[in-house]
Order: sequence, then structure tokens, then C-alpha cells
Amino acid sequence: MNSHALRNAARVVLPEGAFLRRDRGEALFVTDAPRIAASVPWQDALAKAGFLIEERGGLAFLSPGPGWLGGLEAEYPAPPDEFCRGFIRFAGRKIEPESLALFALGARILDGGADEGRFDRRLRQRAAVCMRDKSTSCGGGLYACALLNHLIEEEST
Repeated sequence: MNSHALRNAARVVLPEGAFLRRDRGEALFVTDAPRIAASVPWQDALAKAGFLIEERGGLAFLSPGPGWLGGLEAEYPAPPDEFCRGFIRFAGRKIEPESLALFALGARILDGGADEGRFDRRLRQRAAVCMRDKSTSCGGGLYACALLNHLIEEEST
């Protein structure tokens, strides 16, 4: 996955004339597609492309769904660096909402958004919580987030 994969996947299914911008909140992107075309085909296409959609105020807020995290984990069956090696224990678990939100933050950074150290810090904090929890249900999606951190670091160098 490169920095344009998510943007391109969303862009190709939006109605003509709809904008697609990086969200400043918790989602990855925001679009005015509901104002352009109230019908459902673009929503179905976004869902098939793996996006979670929340509509409010005539806008649609798009976030990567579990398929994007699982797909990234599948691309890297072996950790690409030492940092990711510490997160491999979370691979293959059921993706948690906390990981989805964290992944959206990382994807915004990969798309050119400001980081300010929040992603790395939140990733480490969530991993610490899940390691203390010791249950196999905690931490699903954290390996994908660690991989995303790796991609962010690669793009910044």
C-alpha cells in the first residue's frame, strides 16, 4: 500500500464533481458526494472498496475498514523492521474499533497530514494496554498500524 492507494480507491467511485479531502477529524477523508448524488451506488461502491462511511450534515466521512488492515498485514507476513516485529503477535486477530481509528490517523499522515508524534505515541500506548490485557481479543489491527508506521517512516526519508 502506498500513500495514494486509499485516495485512489475512494476517488474512482465517487460521483463526478464530488470533492475528496483529507478529514481534520477522526475519519480519513470527507466528501460532499451526498450533496451531489443522493442515490446509493457510490456508497455501495465505497463499501465494496473497504471504506466505512458516516454521513452527517450533507457530507460523508470515510475511514478504512478492516479489509484495508487485513490486506496490509497480508502484504507483510514477515515484519519489515524491528519495530513491526514487536507487533506481529497482534496479526490475524479480529480488528478492533480502536485500531481502525488509529489506522485512519496513520493513513491521514501517509496522505500528507501532520503527525506531531501522535501516531507513534498512540500506537505504543494501545499496544501497552493490550499486552497488559493478555487476552487474545485485544490488539487486532495493531500489526497493520505498525506496518503503516513503517510506511510513514519510509516516505519521510
